[in-house]
Amino acid sequence: MSSRDSFERQTGLLQRSAGTQPLRAQTRPLLSPDAVLAQTKELVGKARATVDSLEPRVEILLRACQTATQDVPGLGVVAFRHPLSPKGDQIVAYLASSILNQEMWRKEVHIAIFRFYEAERLIRIAQGELERHHPQQRTLEELKLLIFYLCRFHEIFKNERVLAQLFPPPQTVQVTQSAASSNPIERLKRKKQRDEILNKAEILRASLTPRMQTLITTLDMIEKGTILDVRALLTGTTRTVRLIAMGINTNPELVNKLKEARELFRQLETQIKEAKAGGDVLPLKDIIFPLSRLAVTCRQNVLLRDLFPTSDEGLFPDDDSDPPPASEPSQTAG
Repeated sequence: MSSRDSFERQTGLLQRSAGTQPLRAQTRPLLSPDAVLAQTKELVGKARATVDSLEPRVEILLRACQTATQDVPGLGVVAFRHPLSPKGDQIVAYLASSILNQEMWRKEVHIAIFRFYEAERLIRIAQGELERHHPQQRTLEELKLLIFYLCRFHEIFKNERVLAQLFPPPQTVQVTQSAASSNPIERLKRKKQRDEILNKAEILRASLTPRMQTLITTLDMIEKGTILDVRALLTGTTRTVRLIAMGINTNPELVNKLKEARELFRQLETQIKEAKAGGDVLPLKDIIFPLSRLAVTCRQNVLLRDLFPTSDEGLFPDDDSDPPPASEPSQTAG
């Protein structure tokens, strides 16, 4: 009988047969070998970090079991790697005399200790499989389940005063941000900033949509080389576009800027949809300013000036360092 079977039978986890059958030999694996390899590499690193952080506290549990002369079912000989501090000695004495005398907590402590060292064993197995370049999906799945359990120690022991202090909830960046989001003032401030960015992006999109359609048609005409197509020349709907295309086709720098504007406008449409669906608004912030600057550049061209009139100044954050649009020379008496 393996140590795992011995553990499960002595702790009463198997009440009855599950009635399942093993997978057939010809059953296809759920993951490809490359996926198993990538996931195993990632999981082993995370698992090692989790085990290293828990090991000193799990050793306290194991010392308490030894003090109370209680063997953990299925667990063999374990060497302690961390010395016991005076405070740790007090915790061991408390657990041995109080907690381990309660059947419910005794069982939870035994299970926690066993699964911790089982995770260590599986990490070594997974590392060996990686060294041989042949990781197994079964090892990967078993390690996932054990690490999931180890990460829930704070939930399992939260109702016991000392154990809850020994295994507190993890303090991560996400937890800190979540705590900050519970502040009504901070939450309101972030919502206001988010709404301002999204509102500015929507105003910019509404203003640019009809103008960008003209620019997109102009660029298509330049890229396809149909500027001088005689048949299209008679079509009134493309006359303005054709005139703009003929005027700017000799200015490669301006054409490239318009192509950048076209791509940014497409990104603007996509990011607005994602932001409205609950996504991040920061990508919008990165798009609004450069798109606005390209619009200002277009207004400085005679052929494009009507597309971006000065009445739209409030929509585009012009920089004072930019030169003003060229003005008509004043007529002086000779």
